Amino acid sequence: MNQQLIFNNDFAFDATRQAVSFSCLVSGLKVVCFIPLPAQQVPAVFLQQAKADAFSWEDHAEQAIADDAYNAAGEIWL
Repeated sequence: MNQQLIFNNDFAFDATRQAVSFSCLVSGLKVVCFIPLPAQQVPAVFLQQAKADAFSWEDHAEQAIADDAYNAAGEIWL
């Protein structure tokens, strides 16, 4: 486990962005990660699926952070 990267247990659906969001601390700074809602997917169902696959999404986020794949707002979109 990367001690500089700590994931919070805060998966939620962001209706404005039409994505599931979760956050982590990267060297003490909060970074918000987003998983876009697939077409034809029900938000509540997708949120439950994302929560069930949390470790996988956290692995994807960890790699994106390592690759410095932040957007202009400092967010990670997976």
